Amino acid sequence: MVVKRTVKLDIDKTYTAVKAAFAQKGCKIISEKLPTQILAKQGSIWGTSTKTAKKIIDINLVTVDSGTQVTCFSRLSSDWKNLALVGSTFAAVMVGLCLWIAIDLSAFMVTLKPSFWSWIMTVNGNIDFRVAQAFASLARGLAIFLSLTIVLEIAIIIYVHAKLDKFAKETLNSLSS
Repeated sequence: MVVKRTVKLDIDKTYTAVKAAFAQKGCKIISEKLPTQILAKQGSIWGTSTKTAKKIIDINLVTVDSGTQVTCFSRLSSDWKNLALVGSTFAAVMVGLCLWIAIDLSAFMVTLKPSFWSWIMTVNGNIDFRVAQAFASLARGLAIFLSLTIVLEIAIIIYVHAKLDKFAKETLNSLSS
């Protein structure tokens, strides 16, 4: 989504006002092309909302009849997207591992046939069913927790992506016409 606003100032004054407004809201100016373009970054890789997620904002200014038109386009930074992807992928791998452990230990408790993870429940050469049950329950619980974390991460990504331009819109609205 693109955010547009027309300001009744010449392009140089608008450029200064826009740059100051974004800097005041915590943006770091990455590059400038006076007086037509500002590239800024804002947020953190740990951000989980439209205001706090790390993003790049491309701000363009064009002279129009009644003043200057300011156009903003926001996109998530690559490191924010990569952290979300790597974290979710790691969590998914851990879910698979935890489910494997839980299923393997549960099957071993029923069949008593040695399996890949059956060594976990062996204490001094004896099978300890309490240890096996505890590990199986822990693995299932961790798999559930990590699955919920993945669902939450996906919800955050969808929400942030859908409303990414909210920050730029609020900042442009703070400018006087």
